[in-house]
Amino acid sequence: MALTFADLVGRIAEIGCDFRASREHSEVVVAVPTTHYVDPHDGEKSLLLHVMLQEDGKMLRICVPEVYAVAEFAHRGPMAEAMLAANWRVRVASYVLDESDGEVRVVCDLPLEDGTVTSAQLSRMLTLVAWTVDQFDPVIRLAGTDGKVDFVELDARILQKSPEPRRRKSRSKRERRELADLIKAAGGVEGLRKLLEEHGL
Repeated sequence: MALTFADLVGRIAEIGCDFRASREHSEVVVAVPTTHYVDPHDGEKSLLLHVMLQEDGKMLRICVPEVYAVAEFAHRGPMAEAMLAANWRVRVASYVLDESDGEVRVVCDLPLEDGTVTSAQLSRMLTLVAWTVDQFDPVIRLAGTDGKVDFVELDARILQKSPEPRRRKSRSKRERRELADLIKAAGGVEGLRKLLEEHGL
């Protein structure tokens, strides 16, 4: 069962967002206030999230179009580097570039297939997409205007609010080998689990 447009509108209404719906485009536009990001079209501290049903309701996309136009920035290489570094730091949203016209969007795609999405899941995705655009704006804008990629202040702020690391680094080949040897010596995963339980770990 794919998500219907009526279902999507109902979920967003449950969240309590300001929105407008367009059945013709299978799209709901949600307005969100921001702290840092300024909409280039009206100069307001806000952004518009476009929530779209695609593939006959089997795919849900949240998109913030026209976040930046790279042609307006002097330092496009550092700006691209900053956006890639931002993608590494976030869980759901991604900066994407339309190379045909230089438009930068932030998108989040969720394959639904025969499932659905709850209002809580949708709320979390909307929040994370909006948070990404707003929080990373000063860093990306600085990279584009001055050529300086600097995440120090932002990383400190993120860690202060969320002490857990956002991504775990991959284990080295040596660590993976040592872990495999340890599991083997303990008699498999169950043996290792029992050994750890015996030692109160």
